[in-house]
Amino acid sequence: MITGLTGRKWVLLEEKNRAPEFLVKKYGHVLAQLIYNRKELFDNNFDEDSIYPSLQKLLDPQFFNNLDAVSLKLSEYIKKKKKIAIYGDYDADGVTSTALLVNFFRDIGVDVRYYIPSRFHEGYGLNKRAIKKISEISDVLIVVDSGTNAHEELKYARDLGLQVFVLDHHEPSDPEWRSQDVTILNPKLHKEINPLFKHLASVGIAFYLIIMLRRLLGIDIKLRPYLDIVAIGTVADVVPLSLINRIFVKKGTEELNKKNRPGIKALLESLSIEEVSAFEIGFNIAPRLNAAGRLDDAKKAVKLLITRKESTGKLLSSELEFLNKKRQKLTEHAFKETQRRLKGEKEINSIVVADESWHPGIVGIVAGRLVEKYKVPAVVLSVKNGKAIGSARSIPSINIFEIMEKHSYLFDKFGGHSLAAGLTISTGNIPKLKEVLFNTVQNLSPEDTVSVIEIDMEVPLSYWSPEKVKNLKILEPFGEGNPYPCFMAKNLRISDFMTVGSANQHLKFWLQDSSKNAFSALWWNYGDKMKNLSVGMYIDVVYTPKISNWNGKTTVDFILKDISVSDMR
Repeated sequence: MITGLTGRKWVLLEEKNRAPEFLVKKYGHVLAQLIYNRKELFDNNFDEDSIYPSLQKLLDPQFFNNLDAVSLKLSEYIKKKKKIAIYGDYDADGVTSTALLVNFFRDIGVDVRYYIPSRFHEGYGLNKRAIKKISEISDVLIVVDSGTNAHEELKYARDLGLQVFVLDHHEPSDPEWRSQDVTILNPKLHKEINPLFKHLASVGIAFYLIIMLRRLLGIDIKLRPYLDIVAIGTVADVVPLSLINRIFVKKGTEELNKKNRPGIKALLESLSIEEVSAFEIGFNIAPRLNAAGRLDDAKKAVKLLITRKESTGKLLSSELEFLNKKRQKLTEHAFKETQRRLKGEKEINSIVVADESWHPGIVGIVAGRLVEKYKVPAVVLSVKNGKAIGSARSIPSINIFEIMEKHSYLFDKFGGHSLAAGLTISTGNIPKLKEVLFNTVQNLSPEDTVSVIEIDMEVPLSYWSPEKVKNLKILEPFGEGNPYPCFMAKNLRISDFMTVGSANQHLKFWLQDSSKNAFSALWWNYGDKMKNLSVGMYIDVVYTPKISNWNGKTTVDFILKDISVSDMR
């Protein structure tokens, strides 16, 4: 097995599961193999209805445990003209869940308002002070993207007379917890439920709710236009793009490209995005929505998604762009500082870092970048007045939420799932957290901690033309659970290479195959690997092909994911 310069082992999926002949005949060797590697995505069904997502393939809401009870109760309150308040969260899933429900309720004439807590002053989830304010002006409280584990706060809301509903997808700390007149719609509370529902982000759960409300209220309103918001939240929350989510994102991007919402239209125009894809959502749209909650007020992101005025959309789009640029600078500073500190470490099997100068809104991004670079779990903390607010990110083989749950005595507050969690901790407990994480990872077997890169198949660079790259769109949308196709090419000679980027953080290559065909390629964020390479060296690469348009000419570029020095000389 090949190990690349990133330290990851290369796993060639084609060697394990070669595509059957009937698929090869229908789609050609490359596309057939890509489809077969994703057979779980299509539930082992390779007919065109499965491969091309359609709304008709959505699972019926009647199979979603507890949805009927929630919808029936809520529909009765709507009929009685009760005032509804949405309590959201400051990340993109919470923002889009809030905006989706606010738009829907306003469209059907319901009195609705919303509340998003401050990341800096209130922190994650429900708090009693906000609940008290809401109880004074509303009859019904709908909590989205949090609340499953806020037992005390939910009971407090009920004691104040609020009718309480929770739409959430986070792991329950106590699956058996129940309280009178608190109705939680969370697929992870049910063992006997179609697992596809467990993949939903909160915005997907909210969409299923409005499907049922439309039925129960007998309202003639089209739901497809709401899928633009559902697509953004689904991609941003990095949930698996299995059947339901794949449909949401595929059809949602179609709605996004119609630019019917003034705020979305303004955002896309400011970014010069001509055609939205899941990639554009993940790397351009979602970061700007998240920037509001990370550095300022997440309500600005909600307002962008619910405004009916073009002038307001343009103003909010500009504000989000400013905040995102600020977020990028703060993130880069903290990431560089962390790398500087880690240079002195003899062994890095996990990372726990804290600093008073780091903005609490960027710690999650820094943690994610550390995991990507070092392939180990990472916790990044922002310290103030003896308390640290932070984010944890992990690799697939290490469940960070289970580790935190086992050592819950260390934390004032925590929540999340296997790959990502948020936490509040006393600064005095940070050394103990570092020790716990180090020992936990240290005691795992090498097989449990090894980082791998899954490669669809071996395909030479010379295979690709713009038309063949475009054919890959059949498999869109790409994202979690449906990664962008990834290939291997062997025995390429380095004709030349150089660092590029403001901090020389990237590598640009000119490569040559055995037939003297020349190709250019980019390796993002691995400028530090320059010392391992030299002109004339032969390398094997893991890559994805990408269409490039420059000066009216369409070509294929190659984005490298890893490099291994080849045995060929």
